[in-house]
Parts: sequence; structure tokens; C-alpha cells
Amino acid sequence: MILAGPVSHTGRPFNPKIYIARFCSAFSVRCLEHRISKVFAMWLQAGSNTVKGTINDGLDVEFALKLGKTLGKIYGSPVAVAMDGRTSNIMLKSALSAGIMSVGCDVLDLGMVPTPLIQYYMSQHPEVKGGVTITASFAGTEINGFRIMKAEGIEDPIFDHRYSIESVKNDNYQVPGPQIGELFIAGDFIESYTQSILSQVDADMIRKAGLKICVDCRNQAVANIVSSILEELNVDCIYIGGDSSALDEERQVKLGHIVKSQGLDLGVAIEMDADHCLFATSKGPVYGDKSFAVIAKEILSNNKGKVVIPINSTTLMDDVVEECGGLLLHCSVGEQSVSRKVKENMAVLGGDIFGCIVIPGHLSTCDAMMAMVKMLEIVVKHGPLSKQIKSFPTYYLSKGSLECPEDQIQSKLDRFKNQYKDERIDMVDGVKVYLDGGWIMARHSNVNGMIKVYVQADTKEQADKWIQETLDSLSK
Repeated sequence: MILAGPVSHTGRPFNPKIYIARFCSAFSVRCLEHRISKVFAMWLQAGSNTVKGTINDGLDVEFALKLGKTLGKIYGSPVAVAMDGRTSNIMLKSALSAGIMSVGCDVLDLGMVPTPLIQYYMSQHPEVKGGVTITASFAGTEINGFRIMKAEGIEDPIFDHRYSIESVKNDNYQVPGPQIGELFIAGDFIESYTQSILSQVDADMIRKAGLKICVDCRNQAVANIVSSILEELNVDCIYIGGDSSALDEERQVKLGHIVKSQGLDLGVAIEMDADHCLFATSKGPVYGDKSFAVIAKEILSNNKGKVVIPINSTTLMDDVVEECGGLLLHCSVGEQSVSRKVKENMAVLGGDIFGCIVIPGHLSTCDAMMAMVKMLEIVVKHGPLSKQIKSFPTYYLSKGSLECPEDQIQSKLDRFKNQYKDERIDMVDGVKVYLDGGWIMARHSNVNGMIKVYVQADTKEQADKWIQETLDSLSK
């Protein structure tokens, strides 16, 4: 399991048939979302199983060292550590690893690999009880963070109740010198990961199809893994990338232009952590609820069972699961909730509106590369994705956030509920109100001091109107 000495984590060389194109694009506002921005200074914030902050202005080596001590005490030895390609990662990983070793635990260094790879490694090595990857997903390069996992790579919500940023900062425990831990480099496990994905699909059928696609992955670590998988499947690929922007519609629109101009079969946009992905065709973007619906139809046609989706999923996702004979299970918002409920209920599929897809058998967590390969199989079997989604209705979504003192959030949610007391209400996570033509949902964000609002409507104008009215009402 553990090898001493340097091991390359760069993956295979690119296939000579693969052409590289690079461009930079600015952050954009997705037309189906209402975003509220904030300039962060001296910023350090804990989510359920994450900590994010401004590099050396809130998130620094001292905090990384203390977090390492805390994680070492929580999980014991060894603790797996991975990272994405941000410039600050070597600095933070060194401090984090030092903290883990200072409390007597070994560090298992997985190198620069996307999140599903550390989750896969941990699922194959049950002796590894804890893990952390250094990444801030789609945030700018001045931001970084830590994403924490327990055994089998399952997200561990340690900041929900057990720990806080202050408790981490106050952690001064360390063991005597002779008892400190060591750092080991993990052996190459990328080939095993690739074969695990290929075992879930008809790889020979995909190879014979000779597909041509475009992948926007914005991350060299992800590109190396994706190129290895696509080479195995005889898929020619154009790669684009260049910045760390979110999975927004601008990326999908550009992807669609390339698919159309180059006569490709599909476009795939992979988020920085490689746990979410969205698709594009020559007709344009494919929204997350529609790509999920396509995958759900395929999986349920062969294996009727439970399907997990968050309570903020669109009506399309609900309808497709029920029409295809699946047992629908709603969960709270967030990929951690989806993954956890899929595992607990032995579901055949899980996913959300933002491109999270959980396909058990490979991993019980979100994996964009598994979702990509599954979609390639579906396109080969059933034809162009644009035709498969043509009959699906479009539901317009909007999303907003409201900062609020933590001790006032529940009272605001109670007032929101009372405002719609005569309507049908669901309280799986926060308060979801069903109205004619859509629904409105308000919930306590996984980030302290924040209320999240989601809206579905039959038109973009109605969705934008409802989101603004709800934010205005909650802010009073």
C-alpha cells in the first residue's frame, strides 16, 4: 500500500491525437442564478466539512498546522493528503502534514490528484481512516481551503457540531519527539481508478464508436486523469481550460460553440474538484437536471431501485425517477447529503441540479469522470444527447444568498414558513413552499451566518422575480 521514495502523479502522457486549446474567461453570472458577491479580507470560514480562506490573510501555515493536529487526533494514523494545482498548495500541504505528524500520525501523500481520486484510494484502503484534500473548488487563486473526509472517502461534517475554527486554532497538542509520525508517498493508483470506471460501462462499445468530444477541465491534475481514461476508450478529445471559474452557463455556451464548429459528439465541463460536471451539445448547454434525467432513465431501465436527489431538485428530476419506476428519496441540499443517503439506502443513483452524479459500484461519492464516461456510453447507445433531451420540459432556476446573524436565522425561516402557511410545505431541509408554477425554498446554509434561497418557475422572469421578493422579505 505504501511505498517510500518519489512517485510521479502526472498520469499518462497525452495521446498524440489529442489537441490542446487554451483560453481564459472571466467569472460570469449564470443567467439562471442570482449571485451575491463579497470581497473577502482576513477571511476564514468553515462549512460542514470544509474550511476556506484568503491565503496568508486568514488562511495561513499556522492554521494549516493546527488543523493537521486536530485531524491527526480525530482519525489516527495514517491520514491521506491530496491537493489540486494551486500555487499555495505546497506551502499549505507542508504545514498540514507537519501538524499531522506532530501528534504521532503518519501522512500518506497522494500528490496532485482531483478529489474523486483520494476518495477512491480511501475506499480501497479501509485502514486509512481520515483524509483531506487541499482545494477551493472554483474560487479564485487568492482563496484556498481544506476538504475533510472520514473512512472510505465520505465527507465528514466535523464543523457541524464537534469543532470550530477557534477550537482548531487553540489546538496545541503534540507528542514527544521519538513518537512523531512519518510521511509516505502512495504508490500509483491511477490505473486502478481508471479500470474501476471502465468496469461500470460497456467499454468495447465506446471504443468502437470512435467518439470525438471537447473537455473543459480547468485543472492539469484533472486533465491528466481524463486523458488517461479517454485514451483507454479510443475517444479523441479537444481540451480547453485556463482559469478556475465555476460551472456556469458561459462555460457551457463556449463548449457548445466548439462542439458545433468542430463537428464533435459532446462537450463536457468538469469542475475544479472533478466531482461535478455538466454537458453541452451542438445545440447549446445541457442543464444539470436534464443530464441527470438522461442518466437516471438509463440506470433505471436496467436496475430499478432507490434514487437520491436533494429537496431543491427540479420537477423534471422528480418526474423522471417516478416515471421510470424508481423509488424517489429526497435529502437535504449538498453533495455530502446525496452521497451519504445513497450509501445508507443502497440506492442505484444520486445526483443534484449542479452536476453532482453518484453512481454506486465505482464510488459512493460524486465523480465527474465516472459521470462523463457513463454519458459517453449513453450517447453511443441512444444517439445524440440533444435529441435525448428534446422532449424534456425546461424549468427555470434562480439561487440567492442572504447574510444574517446566526441567532436570527431560525426566526427568519419561521416567519417565511408562516407567510405561506396555507400552501403545501416540505421541511426536509429548511422550508420549501409549493406554488402554482413552481416553488420557493429557504434554508440555513452549510456556511454559518447565511440563508440560501432557491426558486423554480416556468419562466426566467418569474424565477428572478420570486428570488428578489424572497430575499427582500427575509432581509426585513
